[in-house]
Amino acid sequence: MSVVEHFGALGAALAGNRHSGIVYARPDGRIVFWNAGAEALFGHTSEEALGARVDLIVPREYRAMHWAGFERAIGSTWRGSAAWGPVEALHKNGGHVALEVFLTPIQEADERVAGVLAFFRVPVRERDISPAEPVAGRLV
Repeated sequence: MSVVEHFGALGAALAGNRHSGIVYARPDGRIVFWNAGAEALFGHTSEEALGARVDLIVPREYRAMHWAGFERAIGSTWRGSAAWGPVEALHKNGGHVALEVFLTPIQEADERVAGVLAFFRVPVRERDISPAEPVAGRLV
């Protein structure tokens, strides 16, 4: 299997993963990757999310803080999250969802951040341990 085929298989596996929400945003804040887990956690289909700004899942009261951090990261040599951290996200129904997030930069050859890949999950203490069930965040 070639490198391209491996990446294609990896992309397909990530897209279908319902146990972790995976979202990739370009430097302009537009969503260009939205997987089945993100659909389950946030309630938006990929058709609704792709091309939208990440404000789609950032509660209004946290947007200024979110964009300040996002803009600091883009073009920098930021290395990403050191660990999973708590975050309150916005669900399609308008409610807030308590999740954990891990952020990793997608870097150019010069190691400058060209986008952010976010992994979301239901907090460990609240997860059903059954791997057969899709996850859904707890509305707060």
